[in-house]
Amino acid sequence: MIKLEVHPQVLMSLSQAFPTPNMAAIKALNKYVQVLEKLLFAAWLHGPTPEQRKLKLFGLSLYQLMTKGGQIGPNKIRIHKWLKDQKLELVQAVTKGTNLTGRLSEVKLTELVTMTNTLELEEDITMNIHKKTDREISAYLTGDEQANQALFDLLYPDYDDRWSEEFILNQFDPIQVDTRSLESYIVWLTTEATKLTKDKKAAAIRQARIVLGSSKAFNGWYLQRKKPSDFGRMYYEGVSVQNVNKELRRAMLGNCWEYDVRSSVIAWKMGFAQQYLKSSGLDGDVRHTFPATLNYLEDKADFMRTVRMYVFDDHSKESGEFHIKLLKLAFTAMSFGARLASTGWQDGSGNWNNPALVNILKNTQERNRFFNDRSVRAFIKEQNTLDDYLFRQFKTHHPELIKLPCLLTHGGRLSKAKVLAYLYQHGETQVMDIVCASAAANERKPIANVHDAIFFKRRLGAELKSEIEWQMRSQTGNPYWHLTVKELKRYEPRHFDVIAEETAHKRRMAAEHAAALHYVPTGIAQFEVSVA
Repeated sequence: MIKLEVHPQVLMSLSQAFPTPNMAAIKALNKYVQVLEKLLFAAWLHGPTPEQRKLKLFGLSLYQLMTKGGQIGPNKIRIHKWLKDQKLELVQAVTKGTNLTGRLSEVKLTELVTMTNTLELEEDITMNIHKKTDREISAYLTGDEQANQALFDLLYPDYDDRWSEEFILNQFDPIQVDTRSLESYIVWLTTEATKLTKDKKAAAIRQARIVLGSSKAFNGWYLQRKKPSDFGRMYYEGVSVQNVNKELRRAMLGNCWEYDVRSSVIAWKMGFAQQYLKSSGLDGDVRHTFPATLNYLEDKADFMRTVRMYVFDDHSKESGEFHIKLLKLAFTAMSFGARLASTGWQDGSGNWNNPALVNILKNTQERNRFFNDRSVRAFIKEQNTLDDYLFRQFKTHHPELIKLPCLLTHGGRLSKAKVLAYLYQHGETQVMDIVCASAAANERKPIANVHDAIFFKRRLGAELKSEIEWQMRSQTGNPYWHLTVKELKRYEPRHFDVIAEETAHKRRMAAEHAAALHYVPTGIAQFEVSVA
């Protein structure tokens, strides 16, 4: 939680300026500080940029602070304005936001206010966590009931105890959090996660503590507020299983099984390949017309290894996993319409943007070899063929949708990329609904959904998995849908207290062994003296 301590000088000056009615100054300043605390919490919740973190800046709306921060006196002077006029402001604007761009102001705290964030890990804890017992670590990370409830209230200001279960499920997707696993993940971040940058580690800790604290206040459940997209997907506001990293997701869900739709966007497009051939009057079969795409779908591992051998100079086993990851990102970007271009562009706000593939394959020589690879060029040609066909079909069969604002460019033209995203996301939602319905028919309920991935507490089994895949293919007419399965393991407690006790025991045993080696009985010592 964000707590602010204001220098006494501020209240003293406000009380002198507005002595009546009694307590007016205290109430007005408290209200202003509470509004500022909530805005700072919202800024922390969304995460600072690296520059903001370095310069200790916060992104917030000064307009909201001014209008919601309250008034005082018979002339109803805004507290924000009065503080600024008296040079007693608690925040100073470094860059001012504007409604035209939607950008928030960047502010810094003045010397008149001190901020404490109870959700940030204290340096003493992170530096000495090995000296703490598991109970002490759990108590510190979990926080007390009052702090957790305050966090919950900030995240869900509209929550009402009278809400029915039906209403909650209509507004939220609740997930049951494995709190012990999540605590262990935070400990892992602070003690063993050596490959994460400071900013990524801080973001992960922030998100983990938000989920941990709010779920503790709601009987172990974390409420993900639904935010449906015009494009067809279900998103969530704030922190959710969708926008956290994979390790944090694993920590939140604990032991479970993940089922992903393999190469979902490419499989979805290939579902229209036969229609394309028929409508175009072509005699060739699908395999003859789309060989590269089918190779990608049927044996992605071999396809990727072949491309990797051509693109990268380093063929060592150690770099293989990283190279394949880059190639997967590149092919996914191309399937969504990424261009084979290396030249960036400047947007309307003056910001420079690089093409997606430039950000993925940063090495110029590797990127050029990727662009010139025969398999890659064939894959792109086939994807463009399907893209063009789907775009034409949309304009022909859905004239009622071509004026949807979400599908238009800033200039008012129909965007091909947006149309394809719209069609794909609706198709993705359709097939995932089939997965859920088929699982529910077999009394299996998912514990979480992440677009083209679904999570179950227990493994579905080969027979049920095959049944669900058959339903996916038969109900959509797409023979290319396929589910891949992966087991996720929870983060286990580190048991630092047990390790410390074992270490102490080994030291005691070593000390006793050393003492035994040098032990001389008293009688023998006296005998040696008398002989001498």
